[in-house]
Amino acid sequence: MKKKIAYVLSLLMVFSLLSIKPIKAASNKITVSVDDTETTIQVNNCGDEGTAELYAYGANEYYTADKIRGISKDVKSTGTLVGEYDCGTNETFTRDRYDANGRDSLYDKYYLVQDDEIIKGPIYATSITPENEENIKFKQSSIKGLFNENSTNMKYAKDLGVSSITINFDLSSMLYADGKAPDSATEFTSNGQKYYFNIEAMAHYDSLVQGATSRNMNVIGIVLVSAHASMNNIPSSLRYDAGNSGSFMGTNTSNDVGRDYYIAAMEFLAQRYSQSKEQGLIQTYVIGNEVDFTPYFFDCGNLNKFMEEYSRALRLSNLAVKKYSSQIQVVAPFTHYWKGDVKKLGKENKGGALKPYDMVNWLAKYTNARGAYDWGLAPHIYGVWNTSSQMAKKDVMSKGINGNYKTSKYITFSNVEILQAYLSQSQLKYQGKLRSVYLTEAGMSSSTDTKKSRQHQAMSLAQGYYKVAHLSFIKAFNYYRLKDEPSEAKHDLRLGLIDLKGKKKLSYNAFKYIDTYKGSIYADQYLKYLSFKKNGKTSLKNFTSWKKAMTIYTSSFNWNKAWNMNKVIRSDLKSKKAGNVKSLRATRIKRNSIRIAWGKSSKTSGYEVYVNGSKRKTTSSRSYTVTGLKHKKKYILHVISYHKVGGKKYYGYSQKKIVTTR
Repeated sequence: MKKKIAYVLSLLMVFSLLSIKPIKAASNKITVSVDDTETTIQVNNCGDEGTAELYAYGANEYYTADKIRGISKDVKSTGTLVGEYDCGTNETFTRDRYDANGRDSLYDKYYLVQDDEIIKGPIYATSITPENEENIKFKQSSIKGLFNENSTNMKYAKDLGVSSITINFDLSSMLYADGKAPDSATEFTSNGQKYYFNIEAMAHYDSLVQGATSRNMNVIGIVLVSAHASMNNIPSSLRYDAGNSGSFMGTNTSNDVGRDYYIAAMEFLAQRYSQSKEQGLIQTYVIGNEVDFTPYFFDCGNLNKFMEEYSRALRLSNLAVKKYSSQIQVVAPFTHYWKGDVKKLGKENKGGALKPYDMVNWLAKYTNARGAYDWGLAPHIYGVWNTSSQMAKKDVMSKGINGNYKTSKYITFSNVEILQAYLSQSQLKYQGKLRSVYLTEAGMSSSTDTKKSRQHQAMSLAQGYYKVAHLSFIKAFNYYRLKDEPSEAKHDLRLGLIDLKGKKKLSYNAFKYIDTYKGSIYADQYLKYLSFKKNGKTSLKNFTSWKKAMTIYTSSFNWNKAWNMNKVIRSDLKSKKAGNVKSLRATRIKRNSIRIAWGKSSKTSGYEVYVNGSKRKTTSSRSYTVTGLKHKKKYILHVISYHKVGGKKYYGYSQKKIVTTR
């Protein structure tokens, strides 16, 4: 009996040992953090056995075994030795942040190598102690913004009630090469070297940034290099030697001189516009312009080569701005040709072209591997044909657009919601959250500029705005542009809210009020012009609400669940809103008049009556007769309540009634 018991106990011990879960080793990774004085490299459980070397390299330098180098020729088998590492252990290495010459190790990357092979790397710093830890962002009341060409437009920006402004920053007008700076130039020290900037150009940019900041508007700065004569002011090392540069060109960081000039430029901007409200603040930087049209940065049709060049500039930009404030974000811009035919686009652009879908996937893959950070996206979505005033109707005529991010050739206002599913993929997220999207260049054209096309422009603007306002990952819709541009108008591209003669179009008021309680009053009158074939097949028209006009293409996005007008309304209006109008009804309809009445609203001083978007009456009564109407004509009647706070009117939701005279 004792032998049997001992045998059973032995079996139990064996099974017990087999069921023991192995203790997980620390994750296989390297993290780099930078504070005021030190750079710390934490190496956890990398490699199997033996000793490896940890090297620091400049951003444009590559270890011999690293095959993704862009166009850099700076390839070497050893960098600056940080230390030797016992593989499979957890070790911490530190080095001075600044060397004796003032060079900042913030911009270095790290390789862990053994026997001529890369165990891990390259890895960049992702945790940075900024010089300014104060809040530099304004709370945006809505996503509504404006592309700002000049300081005179600020009065319109204020009238439109925008929360953010987009400004172009041209490095070719700002930066001087060695020996070309006049005595009046502004001096700036970066990485222990002195650089010089054009004081007149900076005075111009200061006025734009300060104008927005003084009105509590966030600023999105687009960093460009214009391809014109003055670009000779900047060093040739910072420019790509590419045959097709287009209107813009990129910043070449593949060599030491170009790299350091670019770092200096980004540090100069980030330092200048992160210190105080008086100086002006910039919260977001877009790096380049429509980089999928590669001549705008570096003319190249090879994905790995181009993206290594662009991602290096984007990474250096992020490090430079995070040096001064952790709240500043860098963003990558591209066109609406999401998965378009690159050969066709190459012909259109007279150079190389890449698919934004492939580019963003590449960016996610390699930034995650090299040290994840919070880059965002800036797609220029427009419509498939940006000259069309009837966005949805024209888009569905294209066979290349649909509701699936995996197959759609385009991303426009018609299917922009597909980015929700795309950005929800784990590899695309940053710290578990969807990446931010900024619409820094997007608008609707009034095409041939007839009365009808202006009505269609206002219609498309309202439809597009209601869409993007419901997408939480979109942080700004900065309308492009305020005024029609003559060179664009020649080709029927009239995106302005104001025409060439300085007159406001119908779209001006549609945009002005779109995020207020009066929004539907100005937008609903254009619903009657809206028609399109859903999914390019089923004809839809006679819309009575914008909610029903959201699904142009069927996708995984559920508009019935997502739709909520509170997402559209400015946050600063909600706490002081008046009561909503109730029970609007037509009590008497005649040949030339309509009498309406409505129920009592709470927290109300009075009511305003609108007919087809035009105010007819302000009254304290709860009934009104609209006169002077035409026989057998349809009218859109709105009544909105208001109450006064400090002498200013605040409104509640209006109620609508569509009535046809007898």
